[in-house]
Amino acid sequence: MQLATFSVLSDGDTQAIHEASLDILENTGVKVLEPRMLAFLKESGLPVDENAAVVRMPRARVEAALATVPRHFAVFDREGKESFVLGNGTSKIAAGHNAVFWVDSETGETRPSTVADVEQFARLCEALPNIDMIGIPVMPQDVPVPKATLLYGVKACIENSRKPIFFSTDNAPVNHAVIEMLRGAFNGNMRKQVYGISQLSPTSPLFWESGVCEAVRDTVETGVPLAILPEPIAGFSAPYTLAGLLTVNNAECLSGIVIAQLLKPGANVLYANSWTTVDMRTGFALVGSVETSLCRIAGAQLARFYHVPSHTTAPNSDNHAHDEQNAWEKTLSTLCAVAAGNDLIVNCGMFATGMTCSQEQLLMDEEISAMARRMAQGIEVNDATIAADLVKEVGPRGSGYMESMHTLEWLRSNEHFLPKLAVRGPFATWMAQGGKDTYQLARDAIREMRTQPGAPLDAARRAAVENVLRQCIEKEI
Repeated sequence: MQLATFSVLSDGDTQAIHEASLDILENTGVKVLEPRMLAFLKESGLPVDENAAVVRMPRARVEAALATVPRHFAVFDREGKESFVLGNGTSKIAAGHNAVFWVDSETGETRPSTVADVEQFARLCEALPNIDMIGIPVMPQDVPVPKATLLYGVKACIENSRKPIFFSTDNAPVNHAVIEMLRGAFNGNMRKQVYGISQLSPTSPLFWESGVCEAVRDTVETGVPLAILPEPIAGFSAPYTLAGLLTVNNAECLSGIVIAQLLKPGANVLYANSWTTVDMRTGFALVGSVETSLCRIAGAQLARFYHVPSHTTAPNSDNHAHDEQNAWEKTLSTLCAVAAGNDLIVNCGMFATGMTCSQEQLLMDEEISAMARRMAQGIEVNDATIAADLVKEVGPRGSGYMESMHTLEWLRSNEHFLPKLAVRGPFATWMAQGGKDTYQLARDAIREMRTQPGAPLDAARRAAVENVLRQCIEKEI
């Protein structure tokens, strides 16, 4: 059977957070700073205080919105082939997005990121079997128009990989341009098929910025799924207690679901979370703390309670080095995210609280993710795997297991995970091979993989993507 799904909330706990969230939405409401959205919500029958720009969402309207959310949806690659389904109980893994800095594979130095870094990153993602989706890893710093940095990153990804795209911006025109770039590259119908997912966030506590509201409307109307990702900070923009942090996140996420479903009933949405705790000794935000991993489990439980596909972040670490802290924070966050049943888990390749990317980190994170998914698969128990007949045949002190047909039949199955980077074997063998640690082995693998061609985009679709970028630059976005 599969590994039992992790849980940290009892049924009563979930219900208590749900009731508190409904009370907040109905009696306190959320601030909406975009006049057109505010007018739309009022026309839709929600109580609106126009002077305060506050919208209240009665229980019945929240429940009605939840009833129209699809429980699962298929995601397609650039060529129009189905890649996976979100919401079917199997976690999907995506590379991370929107970092700034890059660790140079040759020098080991952290430096500003470039478009060429993104292109290479996308080609690596194309070759890695346990990366299902590509986030735009960094905001490249060598672009001629800084406002268009995300667009250059999107272009680099879709021109070098077929895998679906995950993106995020709080700028409505940029969000629209990304969707148009994806449409130009997609060999399918984005009104009916999902190629990209847009992550948009309310601002904690409890309000929606004007540009984000515009982007939400545009995303929903074009048929692109919306990952509603609140980012409350414990003790800063939400209560310091974890239950309070969960409640603020839940109320904000539900408010986004209501808005999306009023705009377009049946719109694909993800119940998303990126909790942040704080080291109150320094004031630094944390994404790799053990408490954020507890909340990853709780977030998946709340999403299941609402029958909405879920998204969280992992593998996460707050350290600036590829060391033991990096490894334990990333492993714990990923295992909790996968074992809790989150549908889409985004952040491979990132560390330093999401500010830095490296190709080596991408390879190590892919291995961590593969191990976590193997854990979630559990142990298959049936007559063939118990192999009682073989045990009886070999008998006491027998030596026939190595050459048995049973071993040969299962040798190339998924019964045992085979890592690509992990060091295994005796000390003498390791030393004879150079005594390299995992980071060094990942660095060697990157050098070998640089010849990967990726999946180049044909000339016609490349021109369509470049045309969108050119028009944005001419209009100054």
